[in-house]
Amino acid sequence: MAKKAIVMGATSGIGMEVAKLLAAKGWQVGIAGRRIERLQALISQGGITCYQQIDVTSPDAPAQLLELIDKLGGMDLYFHSSGIGWQNNSLDIEKEMKTLETNGLGFTRMVDTAFNWFAAQSSTPTNKSELSVSESTYFL
Repeated sequence: MAKKAIVMGATSGIGMEVAKLLAAKGWQVGIAGRRIERLQALISQGGITCYQQIDVTSPDAPAQLLELIDKLGGMDLYFHSSGIGWQNNSLDIEKEMKTLETNGLGFTRMVDTAFNWFAAQSSTPTNKSELSVSESTYFL
């Protein structure tokens, strides 16, 4: 039976490449991110099982992640690669708040949801779940 992975932040960069790699290795992969057109483009290339548009800054994001897990039929790996960053030499507070909201609150919201989902599955003796994060978070 193929292993199942959810990749958050699959619309670009590391998340997109990890999703492609896992699919090429035979994993069933569910992808998520904000940009629906990029999710659809990635799924049209083949190898990806399902997708869900999720903005990690939304209070609805945890429920949407659980929907994606259901679509995939469970998960063995949650890979979080959702984040933003830019130079902010003038320390524009709006940019800093958006970074904190995405890389801090969004990260915590999603990893907590994935962790709790794995914990709820722990009654299965052979369950070997993995949670992996690729994040470059910074705070002032």
